[in-house]
Amino acid sequence: MRNSYLIGILLVVVAGCTVRQNRPDPLAAKNSLEQAISNLSLKQLDQAELVFRVAFNKSLESWQGGTDDVVAGCKITGKEAERGLAALRPWMDRALVVESKRLLDSPKNYKIPIDEATCENDCSCGLGQKILDTAKIDEISLSKVKDLRLLRGRLESKTELLTSERAEICSEAVDWICHSEFLKALKLAK
Repeated sequence: MRNSYLIGILLVVVAGCTVRQNRPDPLAAKNSLEQAISNLSLKQLDQAELVFRVAFNKSLESWQGGTDDVVAGCKITGKEAERGLAALRPWMDRALVVESKRLLDSPKNYKIPIDEATCENDCSCGLGQKILDTAKIDEISLSKVKDLRLLRGRLESKTELLTSERAEICSEAVDWICHSEFLKALKLAK
C-alpha cells in the first residue's frame, strides 16, 4: 500500500514537471530576444528599426491589420512590429551613446559609419544624424566638429526628404532580418 502511494505521488510530480516543460517560458523567450538583439550591430539595429516601423505603418493603413510582406519572405504583423520597435529602442539608444562616445573621444579622426553619398539609397542618413545628435556636437568647439555640424545639416535635409515609399523600398532590401535570430525570438516572445 505504501509503495503504491509513493508511486502515485511520483506520477503526479512527474506529470506536473512534464506539463511545465511543455509550456513556453516567457522569461526564457524574453532572454532569447535580448540575446538576439545584443548580437546586432548599430547598422543592423537601425535597419531592423526601419523594417519594423514600415511594418507597423502598413498595419495601421490596412483594415486587416497589415500582414503584407515588408521584406520578401517576412510576414510581420502590426503587433510584432510594435513589440519589435519597443525591444529595439533601448538597444539603439545604448548603441548610439557608445558610437557618440567614439566620436567625442576622437572627433578629428572619427569616420561616420554611413556613406553620405549613398545614404539616401539605403535610408541610413537618419542613422548618421542620430549619432551626431546624440554626441551633442553643438556643445564642442573644435574645428573638426564644425565639419560634423555641416554634415549633420546635410543628413538632416536628406532624412527629411525620406518618403514612406522610399522607406518601404529600403526595408525590402533588409532581407537578413527574415532569417535572423531576432525575428525568430520576437515571434516566440508574446
